[in-house]
Amino acid sequence: MVYEWDSKLEKGIATMDAVHREFVERVDRALRAPDEELASALQELVAHTHEHFERENRWMEECGFPPIMIHRGEHQRVLEAMEETLRRARGGELAPARQLVEQLPAWFEQHAATMDNALAMHMRHTGHPETTEASNALE
Repeated sequence: MVYEWDSKLEKGIATMDAVHREFVERVDRALRAPDEELASALQELVAHTHEHFERENRWMEECGFPPIMIHRGEHQRVLEAMEETLRRARGGELAPARQLVEQLPAWFEQHAATMDNALAMHMRHTGHPETTEASNALE
């Protein structure tokens, strides 16, 4: 299975799009990883996802995003599942890790199309600094 960046995932906020692109790349790496590299690839994905979600959580706080608790709750649930799966992969249980990384593309596309799209719109509406032209010139 291959997971590649698709322009439909773009939100029009350079920093958000860059973080999302990196998430897709790390999921793809985990999908392609041979068994002996799967735990390492998953570790990198989990580390990236922590940073990714922390950044989005901070943006939600900064712009007063009304459904912050719902969005943050989904982040927490996904991270908990990823961390538990990583723990099991380190112990030699690779099947749950394979299953998780195979499910992440569909989850992410749904999450990006709904929750992240709403966040991006709210950030633009409130004039969050990440939506300025200077921020978007990063790409």
